[in-house]
Amino acid sequence: MATTEPKTQMEAQFRRVADEAWSKGDYDVLDEVLADGYVSTQYQLDQSFRGVDEYRALIDSYREAMSDLTVHIDDLIVADDCVVCRYRVTGTHEGTLHVRGMEIPPTGKTIETPGISVVRFDGDRCIEEFNSPHALGMMEQLGVISSGSSTTDEASA
Repeated sequence: MATTEPKTQMEAQFRRVADEAWSKGDYDVLDEVLADGYVSTQYQLDQSFRGVDEYRALIDSYREAMSDLTVHIDDLIVADDCVVCRYRVTGTHEGTLHVRGMEIPPTGKTIETPGISVVRFDGDRCIEEFNSPHALGMMEQLGVISSGSSTTDEASA
């Protein structure tokens, strides 16, 4: 349902961060789009990243683990000073992934995991993000944890 032509400046800025920084590793866009004092709360990591440098390091850690990481925007809604996005991330796990104190060695597996992001703007600058990817699904796809389907089958027997 996503369109290729942004309807607002906020949508355009959001799409630039997803495409340029996350999907291509071009971090120059962050200096142009993120406000001073920007805070990104990443629920899957139980952590907030403050400022351009910390956010760049977050993206870089994922791109080091999955150099072909791509963000696909499935739905995007602009309301008042916010952009709400339903997205999917795809990539091949070819480097060490650092998640919540764990170091997950490369598995060679390809992942596709959905998420929801809410980004608040002040003018054309992102000032705050709340991001919630399906981290459990990603860990299952990587084989780090089991899918739990056998547990459900046993419980219902």
